[in-house]
Amino acid sequence: MEKEILQIQLALFFQSDFIGNYEEASLKLKKKLGESKITQQLPVPIDAPSDIPRLILGYENFNLNVSKNRLDLFCKNIDLLKDIVNKIYNVLEEFSLSIGRIGFVKTIFVKKDIEELKKLLPVTIRKKDIREITIRVNERKIIERYECNNIESLSYGFVIKKEADAKEEKSEGIIIVRDINTLSEKIKENKFEKEKIEKLIDGFDVESNVFILYPDNNSKKL
Repeated sequence: MEKEILQIQLALFFQSDFIGNYEEASLKLKKKLGESKITQQLPVPIDAPSDIPRLILGYENFNLNVSKNRLDLFCKNIDLLKDIVNKIYNVLEEFSLSIGRIGFVKTIFVKKDIEELKKLLPVTIRKKDIREITIRVNERKIIERYECNNIESLSYGFVIKKEADAKEEKSEGIIIVRDINTLSEKIKENKFEKEKIEKLIDGFDVESNVFILYPDNNSKKL
């Protein structure tokens, strides 16, 4: 069964919190990316956690969130993701925001029966009337010479898609989440320039297609 990418998320973690003006950041980002369909500057309390978004920009094929300690980019296409990073990197430099950690999360859907996940369970459990399964593992792996968390989580669930006639179709299957990130404890040591970010994105993308747990481990470019 063909695997479908539901979403790719890239998180760029700042070495120091953003203390600039979010309206100014919005204008500079739009100058690089074009006018957004949705612009939200959220009235977040000054003592709110640093990872809560303060600025949200919504475009047709991607969304961008800016928090005090990170920038998150959401889309479905890896080439689009890399193009956006290339466009906005100089904006981060203008605000003296150095990137000390990178996270990459790819969510994949496979329309298969829960029996596929049961293969990962002991035989004694497989015989039971299992309705929900969630399995998660994390292995350390060196990618582009950086030690990284290489996480895979599998669960049985569903996605809802809108058809051309606006009707919604519910599909059940296996949801694979590949979460690959550089270590949080190294955020002050690592400083990722644009070229290194691009190499890590490519490395993370390749690694995200190599499954740790998923029963069908015949990986291929998605």
